[in-house]
Amino acid sequence: MTMLSGRMHWLTVGLALLVSAQGFTTVEVHGQAPMKPASAAAKRQSEARAASYTPAMGSPYGMPPGMGGVMPAGGMMGMMPDAPMSMAFPGPAPMDVMYASAMGGCDAGCDAMGGCNSCGGRGSGLFGGGCGIGGDCGACGGCGLGGGVLGLLMPYSEGGLGAQRWFDVYAGTIGLRRTSDFGGFSTGFQNLTTGQFQVSDLISQDSVNTATTLRSSDLSLDRIRYGLEIIANLQTGVGSNLEARYFGLNNWETSETISTVPSGNPTLFSVFSLFGTSPAGGFDDTDRSFIHTVSYNSELHNGEVNYRRRWVSPYDRVQGSWLAGIRYFDLDERFGFNATGSNNNTFTFNQLRFFNFDTHTRNQLTGFQVGGDLWVTMIPGIQVGVEGKAGIFGNHAEVEAQTFANSIPGAREFMQDGKTAYLTEFTASTIYRLTHSWSVKTSYNLLYVDNVALAPENVNTRDFSNAIGSGAFTPSRFPFLNVDGEVLYHGWSIGGEWLY
Repeated sequence: MTMLSGRMHWLTVGLALLVSAQGFTTVEVHGQAPMKPASAAAKRQSEARAASYTPAMGSPYGMPPGMGGVMPAGGMMGMMPDAPMSMAFPGPAPMDVMYASAMGGCDAGCDAMGGCNSCGGRGSGLFGGGCGIGGDCGACGGCGLGGGVLGLLMPYSEGGLGAQRWFDVYAGTIGLRRTSDFGGFSTGFQNLTTGQFQVSDLISQDSVNTATTLRSSDLSLDRIRYGLEIIANLQTGVGSNLEARYFGLNNWETSETISTVPSGNPTLFSVFSLFGTSPAGGFDDTDRSFIHTVSYNSELHNGEVNYRRRWVSPYDRVQGSWLAGIRYFDLDERFGFNATGSNNNTFTFNQLRFFNFDTHTRNQLTGFQVGGDLWVTMIPGIQVGVEGKAGIFGNHAEVEAQTFANSIPGAREFMQDGKTAYLTEFTASTIYRLTHSWSVKTSYNLLYVDNVALAPENVNTRDFSNAIGSGAFTPSRFPFLNVDGEVLYHGWSIGGEWLY
C-alpha cells in the first residue's frame, strides 16, 4: 500500500503539472494574464489528499483514476482556478478554441498579403476586415502593413468597412482652370447680301508691320485660380439630410499689350475704324495710337441647397445617395479695350488722347438639379467615390458697355434678357479618415455651363462711327446680347471634414 501510494503520489503530481501547463497555454491564446503559481500550502494540501487515497474510495464519475479521493469543499463547484487539481480550467473548452479575432485581434498569424486569416469575417489580405493593411490587429505583432512603423500612417479604421458616409461640416480650397474657348466679337464688316456682321477676334493691328496684331484670343484663362468651398449638413431623418454648399471667389485676370512707342510712330489702328478704312485714317480716339491693350476678367459664385437620401448596399463597403435641390450660379465677366495716342501724333507735349471701352456681362442662373453619389470603402478609413449633378436653369443675362474717351465724355449701353441654360458637374473624390471626427478629402472637379453671355463675345464694335464725336451712342449701333457662350472649369480641391 505504501508503494502504491508513492506511485500515485508521483502520478498525481505529474498530472497536476500537465494540467497547469495546459491551462497556462490556454490563457495565453485567449489573451489573458498567466495564472499565479499555486501556494506552498496548497501544494502540501494536494499532496496530503493524494497520499490518503484508497482504492475503496473509488473515483467520482467522470474523473480519471487517481484524481478522485477527497472532494474539495463545495464539491466540483468548489474547485478554484488556482488549485492544481481543479477541473475548472481557465480558457476555452477543449476542441473549441476561441480565436482572438472575435475580439478584434488575431492569433493565427498573418497571411502573405499582410492581413490575418482569422480576422473579422469580412475577408483577409489586402482588403481584409479588421486586420492587415487597414485593420487593428493587435495580436499580429505588426504584421504586413498594418503594424510597425507603417502602421502609424494608416487611417483611423474603427468604423470598419460599413462606416456610413457622413460629415457635419466641410471647408477647403478649390482650384479651377477656365478654358478660353470663346468666340469672336461682332465687327463692323457687314455682308450686304445676308445683312450679317462678320465675327472676328482681331482688335488691333500695326499698319506698318501687319504681323503685329492684338487679338481677343491672345487672352488665356487656362490658369488655376483658387477659391473657397464650404459644405454643411443638417440631418432631417434616418438616412436623409439637407445639404448647403457654396464655392466661388475664383477670379481670373489677364491682359495683353502691343506698343510702337520705341519707334516713335503712332501706327496702331483698331477694328472700330475697320483698321483705318472707315473713316479713312481712323478715329482720333481709337486709332493712330502708340499703345493698345486688351484685358479680361472673370469671376464665379455658386450656392445650392439639396435634399439628400442615403442608401447602403447589401455589400457593406458600397453605399451612396441621390439628391434633388435648387442651385444658383453667378458668372461675371469684363472685357476691356484701351488706346493711348497723342493729339499731334507725337509725345512732344504729352497731349495724350485716350479711349477706354469696357464690356461687362453677368449671368445669374437659378434652377432645379438632380444627382447622386456612389462610395466604396477600399479599406476601413479610406473611401473613394464619384458624384454627378445636372440641371436646367433660367439665365437672367445682362450686358453693359461703357465708353470714356476724349471725344466721348461718357456713354453707356445696357441690355438684359432671360434664356434657358444648362449646368453639369462631376466630382471624383478620395477621403482619408484621420480620427473619429476629422477626415481629409481631395477631389477632381469638372463643371460645364452652356448658354451664357461671355464678355469677349459681346464686345460691340458695329457702327461705332455714329458714336464718335456725337457724345453718345446712337440707335444705329445696334446693341445686342449674345448668350450662346459655353464655359468649362476643371481642377482640384482639398479640405477637411468634421464630424461632431
